[in-house]
Amino acid sequence: MKFAYPEFLYALFAIAIPIIIHLFNFKKFKKIYFSNVEFLKEVQQETQAKSKIKHLLILLSRIFAIIFLVFAFAQPFIPVSNNDVANQNNIIGIYIDNSFSMESTGEKGSLLNEAKSKAIDLVNSYRATDKFVLITNNFNTGDQRILSNEETIDKIERINISTSSRKLSKIYSRNRDAINSSEMQNKSFYILSDFQKSTTDFQNIESDSLINNYLIPIKASETSNIYIDSCWFNSPTHLINQSEALNVRIKNNSENNLENIPVKLYINNQNIVPASFSVKANDETIVTLNYRNKTNGIQQGRIELKDHPITMDDAFYFSYNISEKINILGIGENEPALNSIYNTDSVFKYSNFDSKQLDYALIKSSNLVIMHNIEIVNSGLSNATKAFIDNGGSLLIFPSNKIDFDSYREFLSLLGTNYYTSIDTNKNNVREINLNHPIYNNVFEGTPTGNLNLPVVSSHYQLSKGTTTYKNNVLTLKNGNPFLIEYKIGKGTIYLSAVSLDKQKSNFTNHALFVPTLYNIALLSQTNYPLFHTIGTNSTIDVNRITTKENVYHIKNNTLDIIPRVRNTNNNTTVFINSEIKTANNYFLESSVSKIGLAYNYNRSESYLSYLSSDEIDKEIQLSGINAEYIDLTNSTIQSALTDLNIGKKYWKYCIILALLFLAAEIVLIKIFK
Repeated sequence: MKFAYPEFLYALFAIAIPIIIHLFNFKKFKKIYFSNVEFLKEVQQETQAKSKIKHLLILLSRIFAIIFLVFAFAQPFIPVSNNDVANQNNIIGIYIDNSFSMESTGEKGSLLNEAKSKAIDLVNSYRATDKFVLITNNFNTGDQRILSNEETIDKIERINISTSSRKLSKIYSRNRDAINSSEMQNKSFYILSDFQKSTTDFQNIESDSLINNYLIPIKASETSNIYIDSCWFNSPTHLINQSEALNVRIKNNSENNLENIPVKLYINNQNIVPASFSVKANDETIVTLNYRNKTNGIQQGRIELKDHPITMDDAFYFSYNISEKINILGIGENEPALNSIYNTDSVFKYSNFDSKQLDYALIKSSNLVIMHNIEIVNSGLSNATKAFIDNGGSLLIFPSNKIDFDSYREFLSLLGTNYYTSIDTNKNNVREINLNHPIYNNVFEGTPTGNLNLPVVSSHYQLSKGTTTYKNNVLTLKNGNPFLIEYKIGKGTIYLSAVSLDKQKSNFTNHALFVPTLYNIALLSQTNYPLFHTIGTNSTIDVNRITTKENVYHIKNNTLDIIPRVRNTNNNTTVFINSEIKTANNYFLESSVSKIGLAYNYNRSESYLSYLSSDEIDKEIQLSGINAEYIDLTNSTIQSALTDLNIGKKYWKYCIILALLFLAAEIVLIKIFK
């Protein structure tokens, strides 16, 4: 034990005062004469013995009262270490969690306001010469700058809720780098957070043994939240006047069952489908909203519900496009079967050219290229098609009855698919349809059963057996060989048929399956950008490269206009679309020649209000082995807690209490026990 003010211990000499009074009683006695004192001798002896015990107890009470009163002024404490921390210069890192979950309410109002108040008390508990680093979820430029106490308090007062959600390990790493840049030896890091389970990853923290870490919980009294988690369409393609089925996942993070909660759908700011849902406690539900597309072009959608106090996840934004035209290029001899499909629907713009008379520039501007009835694939067509696939195009290949196997092998190997090896002239038929493939998403009502009338094949090409990039059998023959196979090659898609379009080789062109197969392949060739993006993640979009130097991309809506970072390659331009986007909403990516719809949503990791308890935090600290201590402020202020941490446990209050108790004991002995 040590004393903060040991000079007061000289006052212990005052103990001599009650001892002197006890030894030299200056009271004058009067003589009283009695006629007979025989009976008083026994009483006098008994009273004198009791009086000595009483006086001794009074003396001890006075001595201990003086001792503990002197100790109270000297302020005894047990130091946390042998270092005199209180007299050293300190560098203190402070992290204030300003994520969306800090919108919740606690006993003193908003969790963020409570964290800011505690952080200010924390700064005021240190000396004016100490330095600080203030970290939030924003990760703004200059956040790692070393500040004075006044600068820190001013910055704390200006903290608002951030749209970013950060893992605790990222926060720790950023603070460690900042305070390690200081030459001060005594380093501390205080984390003021609600310690959500979704963001608190102690196991990923690379701890620094020279930094003393302190965890200060900001506890929420309200842990209920209803939020929209995500949405998706049943159909991957979108057309004018098409019926859409939009699935919305809604989660209930509360202990209450909810019934008939309203939810609204807006398309281009028009309320389309008012609906309601019910969901059980701590469960989720999927609400399907049905509506019809009424216009072409970009469709900006928004789903809304009402919930408090967490409101950032009550709206969910999405965006998709309805193309006015889908450009389809046929390469090969004129094929009536293709004309009958693509020239009878206004959504398709179909043109066909012989491979020897083709302008390869047409390939680049197409959504879907269909190669059919070509015997030899020359190098020019191979290279142009390869660039088309690399740029995200879709290619459908129907071989000729007689092909040059070497040219096709070189061509298909260049694309990264299996190639034709030989012809199988045995009669066969289609055995299996991949009903889970998007091509047949809306073709059948329910699951077909029984003996289906499927295409019959008199001869087909066999494919090499080597492993290739991701592939998926769309139609499979009875002998196990593929009839139609899909390949995902980089950004593009290739459909490779083992059968030509010749009616003598198969009845596929006359079969009921032919039209929906080719129709949906064409629909799937549309450029589909992501339905939505999450703020804080690294998202990009690839668009056709624009060679005009004056053309610049903008991300904009009614309130924002920014120029994103781009990276050009030979075939396309990559746009980093998440740069500087902070607010969830619908936006456009615009240039002088194109316009794309974008939708941004806040990260839903903050929506599930589940927090680590004090026991769980202590367990995580032990398992991760980091140098950290949990500070519970339930029954103390932050100043007293920091005093105990930085100086040690003080006992002057207990000394005052004991001094008062001994003074009270003296009074009781004098007044009551006469």
